[in-house]
Amino acid sequence: MSLREKMCSAMEEKFFKALRKGWHIITVEELKDRLDREEKIFLLDVRELDEFSSGHIEGAVNIPIHDVPNRMKELPEELDHPIVVMCLSGARSAYATMFLRVFGYNNVKNLDFGMSGWMNKGFPVAKEV
Repeated sequence: MSLREKMCSAMEEKFFKALRKGWHIITVEELKDRLDREEKIFLLDVRELDEFSSGHIEGAVNIPIHDVPNRMKELPEELDHPIVVMCLSGARSAYATMFLRVFGYNNVKNLDFGMSGWMNKGFPVAKEV
């Protein structure tokens, strides 16, 4: 097992399970409602470019999960600015959410069920990159 795999496993076993349930989650319905109210939310899509190109939430910024540490300057400067992180299912984005919290972002949420949940509800997707 690689060091990265050991770290991820330890986070899952010791850190994620100890957290209050739902503290870092936003439902697709809640996000849609907030976007409809035109709230200023930074949408971070951590999927690969080909996944992003197949359909994403309008206005989302694509930074693949492995690039997030090197592209932090593209994120909001204000650490309390609302950020919603998404991937296909919510797994990769959960790691990105934790990473951003460790770096001081205190208003970060993971999109529950990710883009799969968004698309299953029939919510709109954009395809331009």
